[in-house]
Amino acid sequence: MKRQWAWATQVFRSAFVTRCGLAALPLIAGVSFATSQWQVLAVASFALPVLLLGIRPLHARPYRLQLRGGGKVGLDVALDEAMTSSDGNHRCAAVLLELDAQDKLQNAWGADGVETIMATLADRLCSVLRRGDVIVQLDGNRFALALANIRTPELGAIISLIERLQKAASGSIILDDTSTYVTLSAGFCLEHRAPERTAQSLRRAAALALEDAKSKGPEGLRGYSTDTPTPCAATDSCQEEVLEALQSGQIIAWFQPQISTETGQVTGFEALARWNHPTRGILSPAGFLSAMEDANAMEQLSETMLQHALRAIRAWDASGFNIASVAVNFSTQDLRNPSLVERIKWDVDRFEMVPSRLTVEILETVVSENEDDMITRNIRALGSQGYNIDLDDFGTGHASLANIRRFKVDRIKIDRSFVTRADDDPEQRRMINAIVSMAEQMGVKTLAEGVETLGEKSILSQLGCTHMQGYAIARPMPFEQTLVWLKEHQSRLSKMNYVPRRAG
Repeated sequence: MKRQWAWATQVFRSAFVTRCGLAALPLIAGVSFATSQWQVLAVASFALPVLLLGIRPLHARPYRLQLRGGGKVGLDVALDEAMTSSDGNHRCAAVLLELDAQDKLQNAWGADGVETIMATLADRLCSVLRRGDVIVQLDGNRFALALANIRTPELGAIISLIERLQKAASGSIILDDTSTYVTLSAGFCLEHRAPERTAQSLRRAAALALEDAKSKGPEGLRGYSTDTPTPCAATDSCQEEVLEALQSGQIIAWFQPQISTETGQVTGFEALARWNHPTRGILSPAGFLSAMEDANAMEQLSETMLQHALRAIRAWDASGFNIASVAVNFSTQDLRNPSLVERIKWDVDRFEMVPSRLTVEILETVVSENEDDMITRNIRALGSQGYNIDLDDFGTGHASLANIRRFKVDRIKIDRSFVTRADDDPEQRRMINAIVSMAEQMGVKTLAEGVETLGEKSILSQLGCTHMQGYAIARPMPFEQTLVWLKEHQSRLSKMNYVPRRAG
């Protein structure tokens, strides 16, 4: 009897029987109408759907099966389970994914907005994963994955999976009727690469790989190996190490070019800090900035970047390259210093340069959130003395139009969150067009940062953005490479008909 019931249930669960049964309802309705047997129609209309659909067990949505709680403890349990199923043909891996540009997203959308983003990403990631994979959301807007039964060789399969996960995450997310785009950086560790065969070791190794990926820029991807650098933690020993790095010249400036959309010519560079660590290689600020802040060394860092920038301008001049200006970032700590203006003037005079060769870059949040008199006086004094003022991350804070005029801002940098997918998303284009139009009305130039594709580069030029910066033009590079790049760029321009941006 049980066997017969199981067979009957299996038949009713088949898609073919379901379709046939539901398709029969109109036929039953016709027969009932012809014979005036309305009771038959009423019973059939209720009984058939219940019989064919109602006996099926409710299946949880995929993410409810894959998404687990418990944080690191829950992840370690899942990794332990994954390792127990490993054999010569199948292995496991740990993957960590972290939301890029978290501070900007927090400023733009608040805690509720970021929570919505993370919930959307959880659904998207789980739609890519297998049913047996486990995903855990960790603190700090991270996801952790425990992947079991990966057929060897597993490296290619893991990289392919992570790329699919990153692609799934990159689609538009609607917040307050506005599209926003996010990216994920990823680090992973294969089971046999971990320092120890434990869940904790696998997780920590993936975290180190993630930090390495983040240091390379947004949407990075790195696997753990014995050569993976260990980030400098905010400890006393690390603070001493970064101070020693500043004094010994290990922290240097790399330069990323900025071009005019009107002519294609290089109009400037941005100086970006890099730590040329003797054992860990080149580290971006993500690997040492927190330790620098804890050591109260931000002013020393900006002074180092200023010196490198001015020295680079003089070297470009000697090589025959006319670089109008170099941008240097100044932190809130810098802007609170009463002697900042005199310190900058001393350095610029010492290199025998006019103030317009230096661009002072400040965050929009510094302008909007700080009413400190010293900050206000410093920014206004720098503008009045002829230094260029760039307002960074425009659109992610709450800077008013009055502040743009009050501080004599020369250029606003359109944040990467507006630039991403601008060639595909009409709403992104409308946002950029609104910013560019406002800037034109105020007589302020615009610079789009984070331009990563040729499509974005083209549409920004058409929309009237006056300057661009990003991987689609060039990645940050040490000074020596800028000389080679400038020659190659000039050669390319001479061989092509550059299409200027639209007329203002």
